[in-house]
Amino acid sequence: MGTGKRVDISDVAARAGVSPTTVSHVISGRRPVSEATQARVRAVMNELGWEPHQVARSLRMRRTHTIALIVPDITNPFYPAVARGLLDVVSEPGYQVLIGNTEGESAAERAAVTQMVTRSVDAIVFAGYYSKASDVEAAVAAGIPVALMGGRRAEPGIDVLSSDDLAAGEIATRYLIGRGYRRIGFITGPSGYGPPADRVKGYRHALSEAGIRFSRELVVRGEFSRAGGLQGLHALLQLTKPPRAVLCTNDVVAIGALDAARERALRVPDDIAVMGFDDIEAAAMISPSLTTVSGDPREQGRAVGQVLLDRLEDGASSRPQHILFSPSVVPRDSA
Repeated sequence: MGTGKRVDISDVAARAGVSPTTVSHVISGRRPVSEATQARVRAVMNELGWEPHQVARSLRMRRTHTIALIVPDITNPFYPAVARGLLDVVSEPGYQVLIGNTEGESAAERAAVTQMVTRSVDAIVFAGYYSKASDVEAAVAAGIPVALMGGRRAEPGIDVLSSDDLAAGEIATRYLIGRGYRRIGFITGPSGYGPPADRVKGYRHALSEAGIRFSRELVVRGEFSRAGGLQGLHALLQLTKPPRAVLCTNDVVAIGALDAARERALRVPDDIAVMGFDDIEAAAMISPSLTTVSGDPREQGRAVGQVLLDRLEDGASSRPQHILFSPSVVPRDSA
């Protein structure tokens, strides 16, 4: 390309007018790509002198002793706790962790994966809000082990570690029902996909199980942020018949809901009960302390670290794993 810059998969994609994922499909043959597109991509690869498996070959010959952790929001305390757990396991054998932050944007997530491939990291932990195997195909094509934190199923080259979000929604709702609440709201994420949607499904199932009619007006969508929780609870409190308790899709959102309760001079839990998910460290430190469902992020980080160390030692011969973490209620003062 005449600049001295090392050619990577994103350069091939840009020159061919396709996405890096399409280049990965052409390389791996795992997904159908039209003959015309295949021919164009291969012509660009020849033109740029790019060998699709050169990164994989270099990884077989040497290690960089770096593991990439790609997260949607490094300011959410859940992800630093995951990083701490990952470091607990991978530091002793001499690995460093390189963190990429994507703001939860799908284009930025795919770009981060491509960037980590060009850095020749030894493995990637991908923790997108809506983690999908298609987002990491550039890494799989390069022979880099990947662990998704969240996702539906493991695939060759991709291990999956996820919370049982359906069960989490169920046990949280049952806990509130057991405390006497029947009109229960839910502040969920901006999309109807991924772990937040599974938690809402669990909430609906538990309501039905208890003979409580589901009301769509009680489920509001918002950003995965403190501001999203504040705005979400304000919206629920404007209803003609507001809820007496509210589930929030994560603890940061729940802290925002507590902000909204304070702005309205509502007592928690006497006037409105608030419950979150994840059990971040701050959940026990705020006032009132936050009732939540434990996701034990540090333990999840340790687990993903061990999976990747095993994968780096055993290579592709090991079957892909899907590890499911069981949730549990952590009762405190807010519900």
